[in-house]
Amino acid sequence: MWSFEMEETQKYVSPYKKLFDETKDLSFAKLLLGLAVSTLIMLGSTWGLLSLLNFSGVFSFEPSKFVSYTTYMLEASVGSIILALILCGILIKWPRTVSFSLRLHRRVKHHAGDYFMSPEPEDEKLGDAIRRSLYGSILIVGIALTILGLDMIHNTTGGELIFLGTVLMIVSIVILPITVMLFYFGPWLMKEAGLFHLDTKDRSLSNVGDDVEDILEFFAGVDIVLVWFELTLNVGQDALWIPIFIILVALGPLFSIILNFTIIFVFVKKRATLAMMRYLSERYNIPDMLTSPGYIRSQVMTLVEREVFMVGPATPPESMAPVEEEVSKEASNEESLPESEPVMEPPPEPKRDHIPPPPGDHVPPPPGDNSESIAEDDG
Repeated sequence: MWSFEMEETQKYVSPYKKLFDETKDLSFAKLLLGLAVSTLIMLGSTWGLLSLLNFSGVFSFEPSKFVSYTTYMLEASVGSIILALILCGILIKWPRTVSFSLRLHRRVKHHAGDYFMSPEPEDEKLGDAIRRSLYGSILIVGIALTILGLDMIHNTTGGELIFLGTVLMIVSIVILPITVMLFYFGPWLMKEAGLFHLDTKDRSLSNVGDDVEDILEFFAGVDIVLVWFELTLNVGQDALWIPIFIILVALGPLFSIILNFTIIFVFVKKRATLAMMRYLSERYNIPDMLTSPGYIRSQVMTLVEREVFMVGPATPPESMAPVEEEVSKEASNEESLPESEPVMEPPPEPKRDHIPPPPGDHVPPPPGDNSESIAEDDG
């Protein structure tokens, strides 16, 4: 009980709060505009897919079914907004729920290197949210295809393949809360928190969110290409449009739903980012650029000095001969001069300023130490 009270009294105050407050939020008018665009995308994708099925003769729909099916899709869009509000509330209250990205990054990097935070908040724009939603919808469709697997794709008739597209859309929606939290919101928050990784092995600096998103985007893209290739082989040359259509069955409505998630997240992203930075600082003791500049500078300079010493330019052989001739000439001149007492030169001045020690109990590892710098996650 006493320890719990101590945690309540010693709350983390982000030094970047003022910097985040100075950026422009997504206005309420643009929020409504984004939701309206999402609704139009849902209507267009729904009516477009139904019309294409009806005109192609694969399935026949009565006009009354168009209205009822569209109503179901609009209800799903409204439900996605409510679900997005719930998930964003969980992000702000418990940022630990999306720390999977950090654990994944540490495993990929073999627990080598050090982490620090240096966020650069920017103004929110509706266009960036739309582009981000397109990436998220492709990512989730790729994950759904991974769950279904290629074993399920063995049909050859057009009607059965269209049914597979419907199953793909349902699976994408069912796994939506988990995939959005772990693979969409999680890396995005790490990126906004400015969580950087300083690799001591290859002496590189990278953003953790960008690294994880690159990995996920690669696997999602590979899954979509493999499924498209497998479907193309199954249907043959007579109906090459069917594989693309199957992916669009899930991608069209899902893009509208992900756009709702993105707009709601952008509206609360500042609070979620500050909560994530507080979690990283308290749980993992990760320093940031404002409160611990000396420690971060010392880590970077250590790697730079190691690289200079390891890959320093070697003296070319051609330059040795002139140097030897000059040395021999100087030696002959010195022999002709009378002996004199040697003159002691003053010691050289230090080449760089003294680097202050790291803050608190955060002790930097010695050069060459590849042990992990962050404590293991209890979860």
